[in-house]
Amino acid sequence: MKNLFYVVLITLLLGGCSYKNVSIGLDSYKADYASEISQEKKTVYLSLVKDTRMDQRTVGYAEKNGKKTLTLFSDVDFTQKYKEGLGHALNLAGFNTQTTAETAYINVEVYIKNIKIVHTNKSFDENLQGTIEIEVVVKRGNKTIKQNFVQKAGKWMKPSYTSKDLEPFLYTLFSDSINNVVSRLTRY
Repeated sequence: MKNLFYVVLITLLLGGCSYKNVSIGLDSYKADYASEISQEKKTVYLSLVKDTRMDQRTVGYAEKNGKKTLTLFSDVDFTQKYKEGLGHALNLAGFNTQTTAETAYINVEVYIKNIKIVHTNKSFDENLQGTIEIEVVVKRGNKTIKQNFVQKAGKWMKPSYTSKDLEPFLYTLFSDSINNVVSRLTRY
């Protein structure tokens, strides 16, 4: 009986201290846009948002001593979240999104190329880095402009035992990326 107690105790201790890799969530974009405003109330048609990553569930990895120890994943529909967030930010920036492809001043296509979060075991340095790469295609009349946006961030995060602790960092990358795209669209 005593041995069984020790086995259960050790199992609980080890299980409670191990890293819990659960799906990373992403809050909807809130009213974070505070950059340039479209002065002419131009119309924008968001014709396409597409996630072009090979593995749409993987968003990064945890690393210990230079080796990948864990793959970070998310069940979030990034296409839908990005489309909703971009539409909201476009409205906050003074654009009119209530239009059709034929009548819009500009037509916009967005391609999500990469989402990568790396959590390392560094103690006193930046231990969390993230990147979101977006390609935006803007069509205005016969003119097509393709532009790439790379949003990078890094910070130190206290030691964590669950991937849920990475959600605020992913949200910051996500919203900063949307803000940069919308800010650039105000210049067309």
